[in-house]
Amino acid sequence: MTEAILAASTRPRPVGHLVISIGWRNLWRNRSRTWLTAGGIAFAISLVVFGMSFQHGVYEAIETNASTLLTGHVQIQRSDYIDDSRMEMTIADATSLMRTIEQQPHVLAVAPRLETFALASADERSFGVFLLGVDFEREQRAVQFFDEIGLGRMPQTTDEAIIGTNLARNLSLEIGDEMIILGSAKEGGVAALALTVVGIFESGIGDMDRNMVAAPIATVQNGFGFGDDVHTLIVRADELEVSKALAKDLQRLLPAGQVARSWNAVMPEIEQGLMVDKIGGQFMYWIIMILVSLSIVNSFIMTVFERTREFGMLMSIGMRPGKIIALVQVEAFCMWLIGASIGVVLASASVLTLAATGVSLGEGMEEYVGQMYLPSVLYPALGVVPLLTAPVVLLVGTQLAALLPSLKINRLKPVEALRLD
Repeated sequence: MTEAILAASTRPRPVGHLVISIGWRNLWRNRSRTWLTAGGIAFAISLVVFGMSFQHGVYEAIETNASTLLTGHVQIQRSDYIDDSRMEMTIADATSLMRTIEQQPHVLAVAPRLETFALASADERSFGVFLLGVDFEREQRAVQFFDEIGLGRMPQTTDEAIIGTNLARNLSLEIGDEMIILGSAKEGGVAALALTVVGIFESGIGDMDRNMVAAPIATVQNGFGFGDDVHTLIVRADELEVSKALAKDLQRLLPAGQVARSWNAVMPEIEQGLMVDKIGGQFMYWIIMILVSLSIVNSFIMTVFERTREFGMLMSIGMRPGKIIALVQVEAFCMWLIGASIGVVLASASVLTLAATGVSLGEGMEEYVGQMYLPSVLYPALGVVPLLTAPVVLLVGTQLAALLPSLKINRLKPVEALRLD
């Protein structure tokens, strides 16, 4: 029994474990070089993870604001109205179609809209306006635009309306004042509305604050002779990610001549802008990671040069060149592991801290923020893709950076290597 225990205790360790152990110890033969190289890896990973997380959070905010501010996740319109927005190009029997859409999976709310241009007058002042007829109760379930009014309240009766701050200033209107809306009816003739201003909003988007008047849809339908017709149906999905799929599903329910478009199709400039920004960010991240990989190549060139005599000795006692190369690869992996661990921890701590506190864009940025659909406070988001991209890329880069100089070992002759000082 004692002999068996002694035999087990003196059993040699597996070659793989031995290589890992030796590789880890070799790192600390030159501590300064190890920490400098691992520090470069940590810096690159922390910078890329933080940058991608910030981009990810900002992109989510832009997509959410762009789709839920006023556009909606899906819009339904006549196909000819998209290219030529003439007031007579309406969706007939809108109430029945809304009931059908509301019964579909992933649909949370449906809101009808009438959209036309008119002339708004108050006393001796007149300005061209964009008149939006909406069902305010449905709109508040479908979009966020009417959730808050800067001054006053939401319309409650058929003769009330809300307007933008710039339009109120141009027409010298205040809460409780009356304005006259003049326009063309659907079947011709003059349409006129007398509306009382009960609310003034400030969206931060110049055109809306300067031109838009929102009134109850029933009032606009009756005043302009639309009946049960609307120009647009706004659909809110239970999740932003299902917008495209939902648009395709709703398209099958629509009669010929009507089109369901996701918010991406309604506002392609937003998606294109995000894509351009993402490509620019990725270009910068790749430059950082390539530069760090080149520094790792330089580090291992010095390692192979300084340890040529050591490698020659190992080959002279029977170790194959492939084993020595594997040893260098283990050292590179351990170095990456140190750097990646530090980088991920630092980046995660920074992102999680800012995710809780946010980054304020400061005062005076309201108009820019509104036009770009940005929130006033930005929050980074730590996701799987930002967290894994840089570590994985630099793992491959580190191993390749160590492999290229170590290939010289295959051509190494033990006798000549042992003669080197």
